[in-house]
Amino acid sequence: MLEEKPEAHFRYLGPPASGPSSIVQRRQSASRYRQGTMTTRRTTGSQAHAVKSALTPSGGATLPFFSEIFSGLPVGVVILHLDNPREARSFRIMDLNPAAASLTGATLEDFRGRTLAEFPKLFETPFPNECLDSLHARKAKNLGEISYGDERVRQGIYSVQVFPLSGNFLGVVFENVTDRNRSEQALRESEELFRLLVQSVQEYAIFHLDPLGHVVSWNSGAERLKGYRVEEVLGKHFSVFYPSEDVTIGKPEQILAEAAERGQSENEGWRIRKDGSRFWANVVVTALRSAKGSLLGFAKVTRDMSDRHGKEETLAKAKELLERRFEQRTAVLARINQELRIEIAERERTQEQFKASLDQLRALAARLQSVREEERTSIAREIHDELGQACTAIKMDLALIGRKTTKKQTQLRAKVDSAIRLVDEMIVTLRRIASELRPRTLDDLGLTAALEGQVQEFESRTGIHCHLALPQEPFTLDCERSTAIFRIFQESLTNVARHANATRVEARLERQADHLLFQVHDNGRGFDPEEAKARRSLGLVGMQERALLLNGELKVEGVPGAGTTVTLRIPLVASTPPKLDAR
Repeated sequence: MLEEKPEAHFRYLGPPASGPSSIVQRRQSASRYRQGTMTTRRTTGSQAHAVKSALTPSGGATLPFFSEIFSGLPVGVVILHLDNPREARSFRIMDLNPAAASLTGATLEDFRGRTLAEFPKLFETPFPNECLDSLHARKAKNLGEISYGDERVRQGIYSVQVFPLSGNFLGVVFENVTDRNRSEQALRESEELFRLLVQSVQEYAIFHLDPLGHVVSWNSGAERLKGYRVEEVLGKHFSVFYPSEDVTIGKPEQILAEAAERGQSENEGWRIRKDGSRFWANVVVTALRSAKGSLLGFAKVTRDMSDRHGKEETLAKAKELLERRFEQRTAVLARINQELRIEIAERERTQEQFKASLDQLRALAARLQSVREEERTSIAREIHDELGQACTAIKMDLALIGRKTTKKQTQLRAKVDSAIRLVDEMIVTLRRIASELRPRTLDDLGLTAALEGQVQEFESRTGIHCHLALPQEPFTLDCERSTAIFRIFQESLTNVARHANATRVEARLERQADHLLFQVHDNGRGFDPEEAKARRSLGLVGMQERALLLNGELKVEGVPGAGTTVTLRIPLVASTPPKLDAR
């Protein structure tokens, strides 16, 4: 059991060699002049008395504020006691500072009172035996860096030093250097990569100058560009790369002075190779300074720009020629632009006229459709009312004549019966003609009844099965929409009977949110819509125009061998048909 003891005295027997030893050395040096006391945690009983006796120096003096110093040290400090002088496993942790717990990722209670035997992985390292040797030899030891980690101690690399105290007590000072080692390794790798990178660059001459301008380093690109090998150029002043006229006016020194003042200097000019030949170079000189700002030297990057410089005059002449041609082309383009503006204006006027004509044609088509429907309605009613009544009267008269004949008048009775049959056939024909012109059910009973009647008539006339799906909830439409849907259905069935060679037709009328959907599909041989457009089928054109007059959309999709589908969409919002100009 651990408890707080007020004061325990101990003294150092020797400092470690390096690293955290600087802290221990300062503490030991202070102890030569003044010794103080330190408050620690120890076990109770006879062992506590032994610890106190072992750590009490001969002088009896104490070191003031030692407890605060011990607790505030940034390095880990652990006090060990050897219970069995011959067994390293008997080292017991008597005390440690907060930094020791923080660096290992543990708490103070995880360590106090435990022996090294409770850390079995620790005996895979030289630490226990080195501690034993240091204590027996009464000499501090630097154990270097030890990699360690277990269920209590965070895995890492620790720099460790040990130093003997009074009796069988041993001090351990350590630091967690994992991050520092990684940083140093990363820095070394980065420096090596940078060196390899600079050395492998062939397009640029990259070299280092000392503060006076002498060459310190030389890469392969510099050797290729300037012709000097490393051993030939190291130590030379970089002015050897400049023409004599530039050296005379002090240009190299001016470049270094500018780089030192501004941090960097960039210029282009002629440079000299080892063989005396010239080349046009782009040169960037950068001042290298330490963290304190002192000048360490210069980094110089040179690139051969001879090809570009040689082309500049050609480019200048080409630019001048292009400018002249540009002025000429600009004048031509201005004239063409003016002509295009005039042509665009004329086309816009033509398009407006065409649109107006198209609107007039649409209005005319709408008027013709309206007049046609009116005429059909009028003729159908005349046929139904006048001719139908006349045929009915004729049939009644013939029936009366037939009843007046005697049994001996067989020929006359046969003629009367034949005439009655002809009148019946005429009545059926008149009804069919009137229905085709304008079915009365469309005006009297509405669209759905007219569609159903058309289906029955189509089936009885062609023998093709036709299924019609209508909305469950009844609804009413204006005359224009009802007529358009009925006529498109009528034309679709006519096309099926004439061209499709189908055995079944599916039709459905559906009311959606803001429009009507009417679709007719047959299982016939189908057709190519593009081919039908090329032939200018008047039936398809008529259906398209009926849909457009109501702001609707008509799609005819046919696949050869897979049937044809006609889809009509008409908005429910009232549409205003185009008006015909009376001019």
